[in-house]
Amino acid sequence: MKKIKIANLSNKNPSPESPIGSRPKYKISPGRPDYTFIFFIVSLAIFGLIMLLSASSYESETLTKYPQTFFLKQAGAMGIALTLMFIISFVNYNFLRLLSWPLASIALISLILVEFSPLGIVSGGSQRWLNLGPFSFQPSEIVKIATLLLMADGLSRFEWKHIEVLKRLGCCLLMCALVLKEPDLGTSILIIASCGSLMLIGGTNLFLFISAGLMGLGAVVASILHNPYQLQRFQAWLAPEKDPLNTGYNLLQSYYAIAWGGLFGTGYGDSLHKSGYLPISYADFIFAIICEELGSLGAFLVIGAFIYLLCKGFSIALKAANSFGKLLGLGIVICLSVQTIFNLSGVVGLLPVTGMPLPLISYGKTSVIVVGFMLGILINISRYKKVLMLEHEIPIKSLVHPSKPSKIKPSFLKTL
Repeated sequence: MKKIKIANLSNKNPSPESPIGSRPKYKISPGRPDYTFIFFIVSLAIFGLIMLLSASSYESETLTKYPQTFFLKQAGAMGIALTLMFIISFVNYNFLRLLSWPLASIALISLILVEFSPLGIVSGGSQRWLNLGPFSFQPSEIVKIATLLLMADGLSRFEWKHIEVLKRLGCCLLMCALVLKEPDLGTSILIIASCGSLMLIGGTNLFLFISAGLMGLGAVVASILHNPYQLQRFQAWLAPEKDPLNTGYNLLQSYYAIAWGGLFGTGYGDSLHKSGYLPISYADFIFAIICEELGSLGAFLVIGAFIYLLCKGFSIALKAANSFGKLLGLGIVICLSVQTIFNLSGVVGLLPVTGMPLPLISYGKTSVIVVGFMLGILINISRYKKVLMLEHEIPIKSLVHPSKPSKIKPSFLKTL
């Protein structure tokens, strides 16, 4: 009886789970990953390669004399992406905190080299690629991962208005400004959307969030008005029929390809518009070729697969064992969702074409590797669960001096 009275004195509200009256202790324990999620990822990746083989065959043969050139390059990148995905899925995602600042530093230095050194490659009216001899890549793709890691790490440790979070936000906005200067409006919108969403989830004041959103919108409008290339794209989206042979050509050909496919499609490999009518049909407009060859039914199945994949990722993020996992998982899902919505909407004319690739399907070696990295993190998050610690597993120090609850209480994250 004496022992019970002493235990009650140490904690006014004893927990029934703990015989000594302290708060229940939890640990993060590894388990099985979500195999359904992995199956859909691999299936979508294989489907993307199959469709890219068809969509790229004409231009690949025209440029390189071999119809499989672009397919083989993308298949190699996809192999790297899936390998990286499986490696990351076995590394505890909490260790990724250590990569946040180093990865952001690499991304920032790469962006500076693209913009202010001879290593930057100009293509399609923009300077986005960094040439490192035997290979080249887009630093803006690395910025996506760096942004998510920086913000998730900061917001899981500190309150949103803490100086450490503001430092991370400043670094992300600096990288966004360099990406916008390339110009790469699509990736800039993606970075702003990722940062803004994580700040809102982390408990940012709604008035400040809306004000920052309006400022971001103003920066996007200023960028469109300042860059003739982006302005032409915007005007072509509003009225492509006014310049059908120049700025509005791609979008009109996308419409024709979708209409040509009808309900059941022309059949795999029988697309007409990939044969020079729709330029670079294997990249930004690959969904138009999917509509043409597989019809509206096939297109709806692809959209359904993406909806399922993103909803599954959202569910995994909400079940994460700690706040860092939740923030990082939600950031990845938001990033992939924005990318998917902008690509599909651009192809059908609901939004201007921004150059965002369709995850796992559009041609783009750096992009598919980064997507593989992101999906590997989500798989890893699905492996780790929060379980109640047994009495003999609780450290003696924490039993004598129960840890105080954190003062940081992110409003929205708390409800998740």
